[in-house]
Amino acid sequence: MPLRYRLAVAFVVFAAGALGIGGWLVYRSTRGLLEAGLDEKLEAVAVSASLGIDGDLVSQLRPGDEATRLFQAYSTRLRELAPVSASAFIFDSAGGLLVASWPGPAIGDRVHSLDLYGAEIEEARATGTATTTLFQDEGGRWYKLGFVRLDDGPAVLAVSMPASFLEPLERLRAQMISFALVALAAIALAAAILSRGLTRALEQLSGAARRIGEGQYADPVPAGAGGEVGQLARALEEMRVAIIRREEELRLMLAQVAHEIRNPLGGIELFAGAAAEGLPVADERRGHLEKIRAEARELDRVITDFLTFAKPQEPAQRKIDLREPLEEAALMIGDAGELEVRVELPAEPLYIVADPDQVKRIAVNLLRNAVAAAQQRVVLTASGNGERASLTVSDDGPGIAEDVRDRIFQPFFTTRADGAGLGLAIVRKLAEANAGSVDFETREGETSFVVTFEN
Repeated sequence: MPLRYRLAVAFVVFAAGALGIGGWLVYRSTRGLLEAGLDEKLEAVAVSASLGIDGDLVSQLRPGDEATRLFQAYSTRLRELAPVSASAFIFDSAGGLLVASWPGPAIGDRVHSLDLYGAEIEEARATGTATTTLFQDEGGRWYKLGFVRLDDGPAVLAVSMPASFLEPLERLRAQMISFALVALAAIALAAAILSRGLTRALEQLSGAARRIGEGQYADPVPAGAGGEVGQLARALEEMRVAIIRREEELRLMLAQVAHEIRNPLGGIELFAGAAAEGLPVADERRGHLEKIRAEARELDRVITDFLTFAKPQEPAQRKIDLREPLEEAALMIGDAGELEVRVELPAEPLYIVADPDQVKRIAVNLLRNAVAAAQQRVVLTASGNGERASLTVSDDGPGIAEDVRDRIFQPFFTTRADGAGLGLAIVRKLAEANAGSVDFETREGETSFVVTFEN
């Protein structure tokens, strides 16, 4: 997953967690405060209603006393609580009903729901008051019971109240969820924008670092934003400038060294040639001098390879016929001894936009490698289709070993004792400088290098 997506997901997950936990804490805290307020109200109403009720007298009511003045008086008193309570009733120590605020019940009727609140009833008998947890009736409405112990007797007064705060609280929760969803959407959008901006700057720096690693120093590193990203951009730009300066110094030094070496090399070849001309053809010393001249020319070619790789010239691109530099390259190879060097070019022109000298250098390097590897033949061909053109150099040598195939384009890597390891590295560098690419296929008895130029 790309970094910008991971950052956006991290922002959203964090925000969702913060909103969820924060909302849950607010909801639970609000509900707890409202429930505590209902407990206080319940206890206050129950205590107020218990005043004036004689616990000893009400405990003496027996089935059949429903018509007595005492029963009627206490029933009336409990019904007067209707504005502030849902119901009220008095029960004895066995859970039998004594007086109720609703019509119809008989003294001694069992209130089975009290079996659920034995602990709260015992708490009320011990401390004077107690309240239950919230419960639902058959219609799904929420209520809470409050108990008050009546003085001078074992009877207990129970008062129920609806938890009316739950309905607006649920509406508040729904609103909080809606707000959280809208906030999450806004946070997701903001996170996407911020993460995209951050990762775009990092991607630019990554691209700049990749180009520097590939040796492309022309483009400056984008300045980027402030903060740490800006500091990194400035550090990369300083590194790019330092590398350019360092490479220029090394190139100047290499050019100077090459110049100093080439001067005596030219003298060696010149004097060796002059010495050889004064000797008979059959003289063994003449052969030695020719070898000296050949080694001097080879050393000069190696120096040229070093200079080409270390300080390649900018390509002087123009529209050319690919066949022309290939023919010149084949002529430069000259005599390959017993090897057959075939040049098979099409009759029609193959036009490309490239530097002809650099194309020729590409072909020469490939031909030299092929001649060194071939058993009997080397073939140079070319083809094109209007959009692209390519040159191919094939040989019938033993092929490239599998364990070195990934390294053959690396500078200074070679499998030959007399090679500098720059031929294929130069081929790739020059091909890429001319909007081209190089590839190869190899197996026992045939190896082909293909350089393709896009038009």
